[in-house]
Amino acid sequence: MYSNIWRNFIAAADKAANTVILAVGPVFIVLAVGLIGLATTVYFTVVFPSFYVWDEDYIWTKIYYYLGLIFSIYMVVCIFFHYYMAVRTKPGGVLNVGTEQSDSNDPTIQDLFLELEEYQEYPKTCKKCHLPKPERAHHCSVCRRCVLKFDHHCPWIANCVGHFNHRYFLLFMTYLVIGCFYFALVGWKPFLLSLGETGWDWSMPRPYVALSFLLAVAIGLALGGMCSWHYYLIITAQTTVEFYNNQYARRTARAKGEVYVNPYDLGPVVNLCQFFNVGRNYK
Repeated sequence: MYSNIWRNFIAAADKAANTVILAVGPVFIVLAVGLIGLATTVYFTVVFPSFYVWDEDYIWTKIYYYLGLIFSIYMVVCIFFHYYMAVRTKPGGVLNVGTEQSDSNDPTIQDLFLELEEYQEYPKTCKKCHLPKPERAHHCSVCRRCVLKFDHHCPWIANCVGHFNHRYFLLFMTYLVIGCFYFALVGWKPFLLSLGETGWDWSMPRPYVALSFLLAVAIGLALGGMCSWHYYLIITAQTTVEFYNNQYARRTARAKGEVYVNPYDLGPVVNLCQFFNVGRNYK
C-alpha cells in the first residue's frame, strides 16, 4: 500500500516538474538572449576598443583592428544563428500525436513506419505514447512525444535535442565556449579596472563589465565540459540516452563473457562526417 502511494507521489512530482520545465522554456530563452546580448554589448563598447587600439601611423595596427573586428562579428553571428536554429528546428518526431502534427506531413513516411512495424516479429512500440518507435527514438517526458535520435530536453532552448537540431545545438555550444574564453582572454584588463574606483573612461557601468567577465569565465568552463562530453558522444556514435543504455549492455555482456559492440559506431572520422553531414557520402 505504502509503496503504491510512494510510486504515485513520485509519478505526480515528475509530471509536475516536467510541466514546469515546459512552461518556463520561453523564460530561459529570453534570459539566454539577454545575457549573451549584455556580454556582446560590453565586448564591443569596452573590451574591443581597449584591446584593439587604432593607430593612424601604423598600417599593421589597422590590419590587426579589422581582423579582430571581422572575427568578433563572425563569432557573434554564429552564436546567435545556431542558437536560433537550435530553438526553432524541430528535433524530429515519429507520427501525429493527438492534434499535434509530426515533423513530416508526408503520409508515405508514416505508412513506412507502420509497415516496418507489421513486418517485425516483435514490433517496437512506445509504452507511453503507444506509437511505433523507430531505432534510436526515445520518449521525451517533457514534450510528451517520441523524438528521433533523442539526446535530452534542454530548457535553455525550450526544445528537445534530437536528430534534426543536434548539430545546431553543438555548434552553438562550440562557438559560445570559444567566445567566452576569447572574451576572458582579451577582457581581463577592463575587468580589473571595473573593480577599482578610478581610471574608468567608458560609458558602460562597471558592474556590467564585471558581470559579463565573470559570466564568460563561468559559462566557458561549465559549457566547455558539456561541449566536450557531446563531442565524445558524437565520435563514439551515441546520444546521452544511448550512452547509459550501452553502459548497461556492456556490463551485461561482460557478465556473460561476451563483448558488446555499438552497431552505430563506424569509427571517429566517419561518425563525425555523418553528424556534420560532411563528405560525398553524406550530402
